[in-house]
Amino acid sequence: MTDVTDMNIVLSGGFLLLVGLIAGKAANLLRFPAVTGYLVAGIVVGPPVLNLLTHDLLRASIWISHGALALIAFSIGSEFTVDNIRRLGTRVLVIATLEAFGGAAAVFAAMRLIFHQPVPVSLLFGAIAAATAPAATIMVVRELRARGPMTDTLLAVVAIDDPICVMVFGVASGIAVMLTGNGSLSLASMILQPVAEILSALGMGTAAGILVTRFMAKLRDRSEAQVLMLGSILATAGLAIAAGLSPLLACMALGSAVGNLSRRSEIAFEAIRALDTPVYVVFFVLSGAGLHVELLRSVGILGVGYVLFRIIGKVGGAAAGGALTKAPAVVQRYLGLGLVPQAGVALGLSLLVKQQFPGIGDMISTTIVASTVIYELVGPVFSKMGITLAGEAGMARDESI
Repeated sequence: MTDVTDMNIVLSGGFLLLVGLIAGKAANLLRFPAVTGYLVAGIVVGPPVLNLLTHDLLRASIWISHGALALIAFSIGSEFTVDNIRRLGTRVLVIATLEAFGGAAAVFAAMRLIFHQPVPVSLLFGAIAAATAPAATIMVVRELRARGPMTDTLLAVVAIDDPICVMVFGVASGIAVMLTGNGSLSLASMILQPVAEILSALGMGTAAGILVTRFMAKLRDRSEAQVLMLGSILATAGLAIAAGLSPLLACMALGSAVGNLSRRSEIAFEAIRALDTPVYVVFFVLSGAGLHVELLRSVGILGVGYVLFRIIGKVGGAAAGGALTKAPAVVQRYLGLGLVPQAGVALGLSLLVKQQFPGIGDMISTTIVASTVIYELVGPVFSKMGITLAGEAGMARDESI
């Protein structure tokens, strides 16, 4: 006999997919990206408004989120092939570094000079500002079927932005620890630990990609390739989580390894694209349901300043990087707009700050969580604006984004 709780979870799952589809279409009619519709739908049907979702489903959402982010990271990694890297050259690394430091520097300066926050607080705000959320950007790129120099650069930049952010945060938190006297860790250890974790995650994903490539060579059925790839992506993400490493970096490395080593890589990527859209829809609707909308009341002038100056820093840093590397004009003008979304990594770092810095950490974490609500809703709009202004919407030959 079927348990009522199981039926509620099944019903909620179907409900999320249908509500997400309708909300996405409604957003398109209003000229907003579909992902904004998914997020708004989640807010409406979730605890903030109607509270129609079961608690069991909301508790399970963390695993759905991990799975969706793993698929997104794999898709980003698939763009890191030798041909693409050779074509983009060192430009991506320079732009990614300058846009990350641009966001961090702008927020640090604003917190210190305008809002008169202590140096440790300003450093931590600035370090978190360097992070960018790839999920919303990827969804907008897929929806618009975009392709071109700005879009290609954007996909590459969001892939390496978070590792840069983690290293910036390592340095900033190390300095903040010394200034506040909250710990005995040296600055060197605060830098080396994030670097070691990044390299370990990349190594894990690369090793998994080598194994997958060998197995794929023996498969002839497309459905078997789909099972192999989905299982490998989830297993890689799960192992990374168990090891305390970044599942995003591990799955990016997996996608890159498959793209570079397998002659049948396109079959693998098509197999994943055939099933990832429903997962993404559920992920973003649940993300909307999990947004702490009530915190918007507590954002205050400090939160508004964080949001505005991070956008200014990201746009300015991306433009400076584009100019320095003599990137195409559309990259210099519009790339920064695609870097506005911020979520996962920033939230994770804010929790670390809360744990590591009692007192100031609570204020920083609350501000970042509240700001994320704003970024999640307006970020996709900025991304769509940048891609559209660059004239790259609809330029993809297929949906292989």
